[in-house]
Amino acid sequence: MKKWIPILTFGVLMFLIFEGCKTAAPEIEQDREEVIMRKIGHNILLSSGNAISLVKPIIKEENQYRIQFDSDFGFPPEGLVIIIDSILGNSHLNKSYLVKVEKCETGDVVYSYEVDIFSTLPFSGPVTCQERAQPEDCYEVVILFFEKEEESSNTWLYILLIIIPFFLGLFFFRKKKVELDSNKIKLGDYIYDPKKMVLIRKEKTIELTSKENELLSLLYEFANETVNKETILNKVWGDEGDYVGRTLDVYISKLRKKLENDSSIELKNIRGIGYKLIVEN
Repeated sequence: MKKWIPILTFGVLMFLIFEGCKTAAPEIEQDREEVIMRKIGHNILLSSGNAISLVKPIIKEENQYRIQFDSDFGFPPEGLVIIIDSILGNSHLNKSYLVKVEKCETGDVVYSYEVDIFSTLPFSGPVTCQERAQPEDCYEVVILFFEKEEESSNTWLYILLIIIPFFLGLFFFRKKKVELDSNKIKLGDYIYDPKKMVLIRKEKTIELTSKENELLSLLYEFANETVNKETILNKVWGDEGDYVGRTLDVYISKLRKKLENDSSIELKNIRGIGYKLIVEN
């Protein structure tokens, strides 16, 4: 379980970072959208030949913005569509929207159209209530954004934040396991792990001393070949000065004892030359 702590921590941190960004994002996004709405309002006034009147403070009502003006104006529907679509398109808001133009006094919709950027169908132009040019009057432009696709994408992001750390964990620990397994050697019925200095047979672990491990590792390196005594002494004992008399024979005897449960393995004394580790394939 401890091995999973870094991966789980990474997942939690990613989640918290995402949540923090998501909490701060709406306020920033709203400010940006209000600027865009004011730009739309100013361009509508300019297109009607009115460069003096002002756009009133933008009113936000849930997912929609209401653009109000301090004077009357008239507009051709085609021109209104071009202004709104070009500004919203260049703003990269990546949202579908419904546009309505309402009369100030009555709230009657005199013109409307919808743009669904997520639709798989080709866009066929605005859906309108009336297409003739609208005379000067008091109008309010309402732009309603659709958030469903964004919520859906957020759901997928949550899922990815859970799945990615999980698979990273699997990859990391699987790789680590493979690396550990590569240090193990199949030696007859035994699994020999020179790194841990153990022999494993039928879930029973047999520990090796440092010298036993070095000796077995050397003999395995030259399995089924004779290794002369001088080579063994130089490789295993070197200049340590603790080799006396029949020390090598004693260690060979200890290894034989630890390998005796598998008849396919034999540590053979090649008289006058050295030793051979015989391993049947």
